[in-house]
Amino acid sequence: MTGGRVLVTGGLGFIGSAFVRRLAAAGGDPLVVDLETYAGDRRRLAAAADRAEVVVADVASPELDALVDRTRPELVVHFAAETHVTRSESGPDAFFHTNVEGTRTVLQAAAAGGVQRVLHVSTDEVYGPCPGAPFREDEKRPGEGLATSAYARSKALADDLALGFADRLDVVLVRPTNCVGPYQHPEKAMPRWTTRALTGRPLKVWGGGGQVRDWMWVDDAVDGIRTVIERGERGTAYNIGPAAEGVENLEVARLVAEAAGAGPESIELTAYDRPQHDVRYAVDVSRIGALGWRAATPLADAVARTVAWYRENDWWWQPLVAEAERIYAD
Repeated sequence: MTGGRVLVTGGLGFIGSAFVRRLAAAGGDPLVVDLETYAGDRRRLAAAADRAEVVVADVASPELDALVDRTRPELVVHFAAETHVTRSESGPDAFFHTNVEGTRTVLQAAAAGGVQRVLHVSTDEVYGPCPGAPFREDEKRPGEGLATSAYARSKALADDLALGFADRLDVVLVRPTNCVGPYQHPEKAMPRWTTRALTGRPLKVWGGGGQVRDWMWVDDAVDGIRTVIERGERGTAYNIGPAAEGVENLEVARLVAEAAGAGPESIELTAYDRPQHDVRYAVDVSRIGALGWRAATPLADAVARTVAWYRENDWWWQPLVAEAERIYAD
């Protein structure tokens, strides 16, 4: 990775903070730009506090131009996004503001500021539901394409924006699958199931639990992102995830219950289901495999390690649970 200054947007978030911690541990001095919403938490950077500088700012604000001009980073890693599908159902405007206009502002500031490389973090949801063979990177449709939720549609538009800058900026993209690990907000499926299991509450599984997803240990995702930063081809997108390891949500909930010491009776199939709940996501990861990367952590190990961390760190998630649970209709 570059030895120069690295600006990380969304570096107080789940995946962004994992990247910042890794960068700081390697001797880097990351500059974190984060709006510090409910999803951004400085406690995630406790281990990097002596090396990471945090600037509170909206990535869609014009002040980003001045920040890039003043600090002159060599690399920008753009994690900042609104990411929770359930929240996007009731408040889509915030998703298009941050995910589309924020990405446009980041790219424009980077181009004007002479940034050597920008890595844009997208998502496997930009492809929409997968009816057959896992999606290759060139199968993402223009614009919103087949993406369903406001989250996925806004990220699909941002994806196109990033690739559209490749003629004037060295930009690469990653499209990760679901990530799990320490410090993930309990509004998301895996930590929600985990925190409920650890507190003796039922694990709510929607729509029969047959939806298929790929799940990846967050540090594996960080390794994939670093691989693309170092070896990725300009103007190219890379799927990041386990190779053909799609698992039904119900099976993942069972793994969580087992790791938490809860019985199968703790799993509750709900009458509620998410509107337009995509049946399956699947991506082909051969392109990043050609760069020498593969996900190293099996799903069962990722679940066990996640549950163990939440069991040992209830001081972090206990204050967040009540607000997280309020957004659900199940």
